Amino acid sequence: MPPQRRRRTGHHEGEDDNTRHRRQSKRAPESDDGSGASENEDEQDIDMDRPAGADNTSDDQLVKKLVRYALACEYARIPIKRDGIRDKVLGTQARSFRRVFDAAQEQLQKVFGMEMAELPVREKRTLKDKQKAVKRGTSQASASSRQYILISCLPKEYRTQPVIGPSRIPSTADEAAYVAFYTIVISLITLSSGELSDMKLRRYLTRLNASQNLPMDKTDNVLQKLIRQGYLDKIVERVEGDEDAITWCVGPRGRVEVSPQSIAQVVSEVWGDPPDDFDKKLEKSLGIRRTGQASNTNRDMEGQEDDE
Repeated sequence: MPPQRRRRTGHHEGEDDNTRHRRQSKRAPESDDGSGASENEDEQDIDMDRPAGADNTSDDQLVKKLVRYALACEYARIPIKRDGIRDKVLGTQARSFRRVFDAAQEQLQKVFGMEMAELPVREKRTLKDKQKAVKRGTSQASASSRQYILISCLPKEYRTQPVIGPSRIPSTADEAAYVAFYTIVISLITLSSGELSDMKLRRYLTRLNASQNLPMDKTDNVLQKLIRQGYLDKIVERVEGDEDAITWCVGPRGRVEVSPQSIAQVVSEVWGDPPDDFDKKLEKSLGIRRTGQASNTNRDMEGQEDDE
């Protein structure tokens, strides 16, 4: 006699009820007044209505990441690239670039006394580069480098040695010597109409005893480091049947970090006892106007107005 099969209709229905009950409990948490499901639905609607990146907590984290990224780039003296901000900071929230950038800028100014300044576009100096720019129809005046560096935004009275002294890494002496060296080189190039031949630069470095006074490395290695970090540009033009023409220019970082006003202060300090027309010649060479002279001019104009 074959075995009888058990009928599972009742048990199956019971299992369906239990399964249905468990599914319902997962969908809506139990509450005394039965309003759990509607509250969750309202919260989902609020999240859906918010624009992307509107979460304040998320923005705060992105701002902190951007500040850390900017400080790390400046520590290594490499530019803060806009593409790097999108890839390493924003990720999938690239549309919130401007909001996060402005908030990080404010944080850098208030906490660290620094701000991100955009680097100028590298100038087209050789004839070949200028011809390429003309073919592309690009203008250096309207172009954007999409790169930034950190500069001090402290008031003038706080830009002193005890407040913003040289870094202690690798050492205070090496850092001070490095800053002094590239400041002198940039000053020489700027006062030579923005360009300096390799022969003249080597002559100046010999007078400065750079090979003995640079403690960190050889002179050529330091110059290559300045090129990598954007302080200097080395323009090499190939000449058929003759030696290559090498010209040294100020790089994008050097133009921003070492301003004409800084060059004027360095030259005045090195000169010692300048002649009477020294300030006028220096201002004309650098294309600047001293604050003291401007204030005297304003006082003269005010006196003329009073006389009238």
